Amino acid sequence: MNGIVEVVNDQVVVSSRQIADNFGKEHKDVLYAIREILTAENSAVKSMFIETAYEVRGKQYPQYEMTRDGFSLLVMGFTGSKALEWKLKYITAFNE
Repeated sequence: MNGIVEVVNDQVVVSSRQIADNFGKEHKDVLYAIREILTAENSAVKSMFIETAYEVRGKQYPQYEMTRDGFSLLVMGFTGSKALEWKLKYITAFNE
């Protein structure tokens, strides 16, 4: 697509690793934040985050693909000028 988001199974998503990279966060911290969201007793949230994995040197590691709504929930609390810049880029990308 546009390099910021991708289409997986006919759904526009972004990975937790990409969010970590672009927002200057550790991936483990992004995973923790997503898992905190998923512990909410709200079934609507569960469809916003799809647990997947990526491979490095033959070993599998967890990651999440998130929809636009999942992305919005996750990054709502991210602050600072860099965070604002990336939020705007993602909004544009999802809208494309």
